[in-house]
Amino acid sequence: MSVMLKIVNQTNSKILISSPKNTSLEDYTWFVLIFIFGSVFSLIPMYMALMSSSVVGILRINCDRVEPQQVDCQLSKSKFFDSVQQEPLNYKFVNSVKYNAITSKDSDGDTIYSYNFSLLTKSGEKVPFHSSSSSTAIRVTSVLNTFLQSKQESFRYILDERFEPNRYIVFVFISLFIAVGLSIIWGAFSSLVDYEEILLDKSEYQLRHSKRTLLGTKFNRFLFMKIAKVDVLYETDSYKNIFFTPRITMNSKLQFKLDAISDRQVAIKIANDLNRFMGLPEEEDPVVKA
Repeated sequence: MSVMLKIVNQTNSKILISSPKNTSLEDYTWFVLIFIFGSVFSLIPMYMALMSSSVVGILRINCDRVEPQQVDCQLSKSKFFDSVQQEPLNYKFVNSVKYNAITSKDSDGDTIYSYNFSLLTKSGEKVPFHSSSSSTAIRVTSVLNTFLQSKQESFRYILDERFEPNRYIVFVFISLFIAVGLSIIWGAFSSLVDYEEILLDKSEYQLRHSKRTLLGTKFNRFLFMKIAKVDVLYETDSYKNIFFTPRITMNSKLQFKLDAISDRQVAIKIANDLNRFMGLPEEEDPVVKA
């Protein structure tokens, strides 16, 4: 975000060029509105990401054929990308596994689909996890039924849900919204904090530049002899409006631009006044095309 720089104070020995300090009620009102907008824009996707990651982890299934007609299984599933471990669930006399697709209605009357799998046991149907991805439920149903219909003595299965491609697409999409929202919040704080100042001091023959941002404040000092020139940039915007921007250019090619104005002669006067103050050559027409 560009900062407007204007001559705000001038004496025979000093010229102060700075950006306006945001202290008005209107500035704070805009800050609050932008901050709220950015917060809503980022907090809702953050909540969605939190809810999505709460069901993503590693599913571990261990089954043992205790007797020819008895299979006992233990299931455990981690959450938040395997950072939180849940207590394992134990089921006896597992006969088969069923895939479930559940439909419901939201407040707008739209159909919502959710999925899980259930274990059919001697004591009834058991649902270890009330919600899972469709692919997880299908795979678990398939591999467990294959084992139950076989004569294998034991079965070990690990399903890592963290690397499913469809999950990455969702999280990338959510991350973009979060990034935009945080950028808006950053911009809101920057509008209050960012400040730039140039002090031309004839008594010390130097230019002192300070720039404050959220990341800190940076200071630079340059002797007048290190300043190459002060000229005026000529620019035209997409609406064919013409602007003239006084510019201080150092020998090192570093530039400090003042706020653009629409009056060519005023811009030329500002440039030559600065040239004269710093002992640099004046130009009748110091305007150059950007």
